[in-house]
Amino acid sequence: MSIRRGFKANAERLALELRDELKLGPLGRLEPESLAEHFLIPVRTLYDLRQVAPDGVAHLLGRGHRAFSAVTIHIGKRRVIVTNPVHALTRQMNSLCHELSHIVLEHDAETPLNGVGRAWNGTQEREADWLAGCLLIPHEAAHAASRKGHSDEQVAEYFGVSRVLASWRMNSTGARIRAGRLMRRR
Repeated sequence: MSIRRGFKANAERLALELRDELKLGPLGRLEPESLAEHFLIPVRTLYDLRQVAPDGVAHLLGRGHRAFSAVTIHIGKRRVIVTNPVHALTRQMNSLCHELSHIVLEHDAETPLNGVGRAWNGTQEREADWLAGCLLIPHEAAHAASRKGHSDEQVAEYFGVSRVLASWRMNSTGARIRAGRLMRRR
């Protein structure tokens, strides 16, 4: 399944609008917590929930990296995002942006666990992944980094994301191809 026509371009524009609201522009590093704060959405970790549900939290933490990355809990019209502190900080940043993307895109809430596993809306998940990537490394930033000859590792370090996410954004934006064409013309 692919993303609906026009979504990617709209997501790029939306990401830039949100970054402008945070006064980051396209080249600044986004701290997802600041976006959550902008939307008045509290962010908690599993550690924060230990007193409320110690057995459930212990079970999830015991599963380590196999446990969920993040989840948005809907309480009426309010939202709370819970992240997994066992994951690398780079993954936590992406997971938080992914959850915030669901909220920004006004996706329907999914049932996190239905007794057999997680309910899954593939279209919503792909859209949230795409917008999260746009928020973390906008199209313009990927192209600027590529023109400067920055490696995926340098892009990842600058934006505070994983090398895998940086590589995906550099490739999905066409930044490396375009920069290569510019170099050949010179």
